[in-house]
Amino acid sequence: MNKSKLVRLLKTMSSLEWKALRKFVDSPFHNDQKKVTELYEYIFQTMPDFEEDALTKEVVWQKLYGKEVFKDSRLRRVMSDLLRVCEEFLDWEMYKNTPQQVQINRLRYYRTHHLDKFFKATLQDIRMYEQQHPQQDIWHYFYQLGISHEITNQISQQRKRTEEPNLQEVSNHLDAFYLINKLKCCCSIFNYQNLAVANYEVPMIKEVLMHLEEQDYSHIPLIVIYHKCLLTLLEPEKTVHFQELKTTLFEHQSLFSQEEARDIFVLARNYCIKQANQGKQEYLKELLDLYEVELANGILLDHGFLSPFTYKNIVTLGIKLKRYEWTQVFIEEYKTFLSEEFRESTYAFNLARLYFDKEDWAKVIPLLNQMEYKEIFLELSARNLLMKTYYEMEEFEVLISFLDSFQMFLRRKKKILGYHCTGYMNLIKVTRQLVRLEYGKKEEREKFKQKVVEMKEIVDKQWVLNKL
Repeated sequence: MNKSKLVRLLKTMSSLEWKALRKFVDSPFHNDQKKVTELYEYIFQTMPDFEEDALTKEVVWQKLYGKEVFKDSRLRRVMSDLLRVCEEFLDWEMYKNTPQQVQINRLRYYRTHHLDKFFKATLQDIRMYEQQHPQQDIWHYFYQLGISHEITNQISQQRKRTEEPNLQEVSNHLDAFYLINKLKCCCSIFNYQNLAVANYEVPMIKEVLMHLEEQDYSHIPLIVIYHKCLLTLLEPEKTVHFQELKTTLFEHQSLFSQEEARDIFVLARNYCIKQANQGKQEYLKELLDLYEVELANGILLDHGFLSPFTYKNIVTLGIKLKRYEWTQVFIEEYKTFLSEEFRESTYAFNLARLYFDKEDWAKVIPLLNQMEYKEIFLELSARNLLMKTYYEMEEFEVLISFLDSFQMFLRRKKKILGYHCTGYMNLIKVTRQLVRLEYGKKEEREKFKQKVVEMKEIVDKQWVLNKL
């Protein structure tokens, strides 16, 4: 059963959701089947580990039906019914978490049932909610459009011919919703085309851009921001677009939902990365500025956790900019935001990278030797860093022994590592030659340097060249 859709779905839920689902399943309004309730109660007892032995079909059948003859089809039917209830629970949870849609549906009910006072009171509640929750995303104007439609229909229904039917507001919200989503979609298209070969038809893009040049939308920051994001993709050489994007984003980022802010910052960071890759190193500072705002406002966190890859990227950036003190503070402060599974290894590796760049070799080795690796590419990077540290410390006897073990590790993991294996094998080979050249002639070193320059598949080529 562990591989069933039912259990796989339950495994994605939090403990709070499991408890809420328990009440949902137990409610006769949502479920009137006793065996469905019993099945969930039994599975609930196996959480959070979902022990495989406890969830075999035979064991579950015995819990539900005792000594009756096992019937797979009957058990699968109960599982299917419980899955349906679980999906209805998720629908309900998603609906509850979109209060704007709840309010629109309430307005519609009161309007169609001619409950004018209820309609007016609900509209007042909506306006108060908007004041208390100013955050916006691409759906904000969709909900505003829905509310405006209900107001228009209410006016029409009451046959108040002297009252303007709210059509300008409907039109404005429709335009805003379209423009924001059109611009964001275009950003996604052109951003993807920077990464892969793909052809898309983008109708009305010229008309939209011309319209935005002629009209002032400064009162709708999302339109301004996605307009600037799109221009950074279409005209990357005009750096004024990025500066205007950054200024508007920093000024209004508190208005946006976390998900919306994250999408925007990704576009801004991609522009900086592309510029830096073209040799414009000043954009590394711009990139760090973006990260700092994201960190300060919790934008990078996903369910309270920071991705190990984001953690590593920020450390890499801090090291490149020689912001050692800032980087060390970041490493320490954000350690607790890493998931427990990868926390210690990610923390130790990145702290070791910082010490390595500061040439504080003695602190690198203890950190890397105490690591427990749960991710093979992290282990690969750590071994590489340890190898370079031995070289920098001129611990050549230890290094030669370490290279032998590193080589054996690569051979054992060759199938998993794929093409990465060749790059690291070449690095080991070159490092061995580096050790021998410590005592060689200058002519030999120059000849070897040219050989390294011509190598195509080698990890850390620049480090090797710096040693020559």
